[in-house]
Amino acid sequence: MANGMGRVARILYKEIVAGDLRKIHAESNDADTGGGARDFRFGSYPSISAIVMRMFPNQVLENRRRGGVTVPTTIYSGQFHWHDQAGHTLRATSYFEPPTDARRTEGRIARVHEQPCLSTDLMPRSSEGNRVFLLLIQLLDDTVWPYYAEERTLRTAGLWDPQVAQRMLHCIDARRRSDQAVIGFFDFTNGDSYCNGR
Repeated sequence: MANGMGRVARILYKEIVAGDLRKIHAESNDADTGGGARDFRFGSYPSISAIVMRMFPNQVLENRRRGGVTVPTTIYSGQFHWHDQAGHTLRATSYFEPPTDARRTEGRIARVHEQPCLSTDLMPRSSEGNRVFLLLIQLLDDTVWPYYAEERTLRTAGLWDPQVAQRMLHCIDARRRSDQAVIGFFDFTNGDSYCNGR
């Protein structure tokens, strides 16, 4: 990713944690209460919602339970793009759901197990000192390309554009609770940025 960063408009990123892997495989969630939501959750939703709406620009009404009753709720949709092994460009509709009553600060990419570009076959293995991050990279033509990145590659000179690596590492190295996944974004078009650390 050292080349082509000049075409990048903005990047939204999230640390992949153990619970995320279970969701990709459509396994149960961390609690013993059932359910097993198959999604990637993004905390700090009020701070990232404007970027989410740029990446998922279409609005769809779906019935969801809110306040104990089923009501029409706005869901955001967009297209994920990726290349297959033969180099062909593929795309699929993706959905981002706004917070629920129970999780008022968490939005989520829904049904991640149905997205080939989010497969764990494409994901590097995380380890102590080498976390893995999901990057949603939106180009200037508005297409969104998901990528997985290892922390070690971000810290290795020349593998990523310095503007990307430095911004992400600044957030990765910020102080936060030990149980809090790294979440942030930066927008090259207007200079906006967010990091959930301090």
